[in-house]
Amino acid sequence: MAIFKFIDTMTRLVCVSSGKGGTGKTTVTSNLGAALTQFGTDTIVLDANLTNPNLGFHLGIPLYPNTLHDVLKGNAHITEAMYIHNSGLRVVPAGLSIEDLVDTSPENLSDVLLDTVGEPDFVLVDSAAGLGSESINAIEASDEVLVVTNPNLPAVTDALKTVNIAEEAGTDVLGIVVNRKTGHESELDEDEIESMLGHEVIMEVPEHEKVQEALAVKKPMVHHDPNHHVSERFKGVAAEVAGLDYEPDLREEGFFTKIVNKLR
Repeated sequence: MAIFKFIDTMTRLVCVSSGKGGTGKTTVTSNLGAALTQFGTDTIVLDANLTNPNLGFHLGIPLYPNTLHDVLKGNAHITEAMYIHNSGLRVVPAGLSIEDLVDTSPENLSDVLLDTVGEPDFVLVDSAAGLGSESINAIEASDEVLVVTNPNLPAVTDALKTVNIAEEAGTDVLGIVVNRKTGHESELDEDEIESMLGHEVIMEVPEHEKVQEALAVKKPMVHHDPNHHVSERFKGVAAEVAGLDYEPDLREEGFFTKIVNKLR
């Protein structure tokens, strides 16, 4: 059971960002939001990837009448584009059609986020991949940024650019999540990544077939298999972000457990 050390009474706007695509940023966002909700916080996740939104798919949210695009256009208030996941997590999805992009003003994101301040504990902003205007707007509109990278040189180099943008914008860097780690000898280790980025690695999350399985059934990993060591790692990230005393169980399943699970 987690023990609350400190939860700020002010809403925290946390951008989850990555310098490149394919890092698993949205997977981290959805699981972080789900884990924070499990820990008893009031959390909203918002899909600020306006051109290639995926957060709704990760959470199994069906088609919706209002989206973040409508809010950015001034056609709806953010509360009208907010949907409650069955876990209690609140979700603001982005529109899926090309037409949604017409007359959308990404620069209005800061004003939209301000409309959320005061009620929830956390608003997690799932930014666009890369370093275009969408992702920069998301970083600049947030108070803090959690940087997601993979343990290879190209990904960490792009993550450094994200860190630099955040620091120039005055957005605090919470730390680094190293996602999709395989353990291959060619991968950068934690010390190397921290040395390059100048910030602490909060957690390393391994590549695992269970994560893909969770995506296929449109559930966060922490709901799909809550006791799995990968789920525990996501909970560990949430605990670190929220300032909770929580010791994640990082023990990996043994050989015989794997066999039994495959036979189920």
